[in-house]
Amino acid sequence: MRFLGFIVLLFTSFNVQAIISDDGDTLSVIYLNNSVVISAQRYETKEFDRSESIAHLKKAQLNVLSPMSMPEALANVPGVWMQKTNHGGGSAFVRGLTGYQTLLMIDGIRLNNSTYRSGPNQYLSTIDPLMIANVEVLRGSGSVQYGSDAIGGTIHMFSKDPVFSSEGFTFGGELYSKYWSDNMEKTVRGQVNMASEKFAFLGGLTYKNLGDILAGGDLGFLEPTAYDEYSMDFKAKYNIKDNQTITATYQFLKQNDVPLYHKIAPGDYSTYQFDPQQRELAYLKWSSFYKNKWASEVRYTLSYQNSQEVRKKQKFESPELVTEKDKVNTLGANVEVISTISKDWEASSGVEYYHDFVASNAQINNQESGEVEYTRGLYPDGSTSDNFALYTLHSYSFNKWNFSMGFRYNFVQLQLQDTIFGNTKISPDALVGNFGMMYKLNEHNHLSANINTAFRAPNINDVSSFGIADFRFEVPSYNLKPETSLNKELGYKIRYDRFSGAIHVFHNKLDDLIENVPAIYNGSDSLDGIKVYQRKNISEAAIYGGEIDLEGKLGKSWISYGNISYTYGQNLSDNEPMRRIPPLNGRLGLRTNFVKSFFAIAEWVFASKQARLSGGDIADDRIEEGGTPGWNVFNMYAGYDHRYFSVNTSFQNITNTAYRVHGSGIDGIGRSFWVSLKIKINQ
Repeated sequence: MRFLGFIVLLFTSFNVQAIISDDGDTLSVIYLNNSVVISAQRYETKEFDRSESIAHLKKAQLNVLSPMSMPEALANVPGVWMQKTNHGGGSAFVRGLTGYQTLLMIDGIRLNNSTYRSGPNQYLSTIDPLMIANVEVLRGSGSVQYGSDAIGGTIHMFSKDPVFSSEGFTFGGELYSKYWSDNMEKTVRGQVNMASEKFAFLGGLTYKNLGDILAGGDLGFLEPTAYDEYSMDFKAKYNIKDNQTITATYQFLKQNDVPLYHKIAPGDYSTYQFDPQQRELAYLKWSSFYKNKWASEVRYTLSYQNSQEVRKKQKFESPELVTEKDKVNTLGANVEVISTISKDWEASSGVEYYHDFVASNAQINNQESGEVEYTRGLYPDGSTSDNFALYTLHSYSFNKWNFSMGFRYNFVQLQLQDTIFGNTKISPDALVGNFGMMYKLNEHNHLSANINTAFRAPNINDVSSFGIADFRFEVPSYNLKPETSLNKELGYKIRYDRFSGAIHVFHNKLDDLIENVPAIYNGSDSLDGIKVYQRKNISEAAIYGGEIDLEGKLGKSWISYGNISYTYGQNLSDNEPMRRIPPLNGRLGLRTNFVKSFFAIAEWVFASKQARLSGGDIADDRIEEGGTPGWNVFNMYAGYDHRYFSVNTSFQNITNTAYRVHGSGIDGIGRSFWVSLKIKINQ
């Protein structure tokens, strides 16, 4: 009934007429089906003419949300379910899959490395949303375009670009601050930009102090959840010639003392935190443009990434403080050729390579005796991963038909130098492809169909993890092969000047899924009372569902929008539900610019009860007995934008509902408000 009421409410609100304008900087236009997207083909194409299911966050939406973290921002993307194990984490579910089965990208560069974990993880939180210009989510695809891990989909974030000046040298900047009630957030950022005809620069520094969460209802403050972070970023562009541009980018973020809440309260640990949690990225990109149909643009990209994670753990009544340190250095190289073969045929082809070097160690500090024991880390110290790929993507238009096709060959080699289990080399490879077609019934109505294969190569975390993870003790497994999937999708898009909509239904068949199974280590099935597990390719599964996105104008300056997502996942091997499948969920909202420079938004966000639980869900103390209850949350946003400053504010969870996102380790924020101020200098 909730689903039917949602559809009726939206459709009875709209008065349909003719064409849409595209403006990512205002809130009084329709966004859906009206954007230029990059992720589908690795170059700019029109969203409405793509057969893929693409959701996004635009610049104006990010400005309104003023999100405290990237997970908070992505929770507003249709079809994305954001689980939060802790305040400093947040793992996006795309079509029922998360962790290393969903690929994270930034500016065309893979963030997933060879130690990314299964299930919910915290990597999205290491991206400062204040440096992000827009986000695209490819639901159900991305393996052909970007490689391993995109079984559920691809989340592609794009950092802000500096803009060249045609009026001589210019200089400007912004000062940004935000306060969330009850000291839940205090953020400051300074940003500068300068430009000339050939040179452009944009850079910023951010500091955040995030306090303990004040949850809804009578739950009170969740302690400990507080932490702090600081970050910096810059991007510089230089026009070498009229047809050649070089871009240099650097990003750095560090979080300190990030508690893993559900392990401490009401868990078994007095200390369990990430300290620090850190990400660093630098890349150099050279783009050349030519009057050549086979190479209209050529891009060369060199990148360096550093990921560090230090986990500090100490159980109640134990004198031993365990410190585990993992560091991954990643070198990347990519050559990409964009071809405009004819007015109807475009292509993107290239070669890419990533090399990971893993440093991992651990130490046990007995705080009573003062003794320190140095041990093997979670992974073998000095292990490496090499990831090499060739790909080609093509789009062709013929009368009312648009066709897309692509292939990728990926070769991965893991080399493990393990002092306990011996040295091992693993070399999985995969060939994947996609095919999509769109039929234009007329200029306003398009039908689409897609089929694609995807894979996830086993990584260093899969094959060599040795130690306590979650509620189990993991031991290495060297006989793993890639997980694979076959995704099929049907879609319908409609676009008029006062109404836009998209409906997609999908079925994803997954094979050779890697799961933890009970195992024996040193002749025992447990270690210090913790059950021993090992990863095996044992499961087949199927996920199907659908997404509806709608947006429409109500008069000159009012926009109504809504979306709803349904996902059903079944482990076919065990004949039980898949773990952590999101419930039926969605949102309905109304936004307006009825007064010049002023906006207001009212929004209802909801989720149904999730009672379809796997055995792992039932055993998970983060999920209530019988399942996670449904919930309804109401939020309001308002703001004023002046030439020299802008002010935004929001009232969150107005009814003070106590709720928890299914699978999360923390509860949702209760009734509260925040306010942000941006001062513009020479803008």
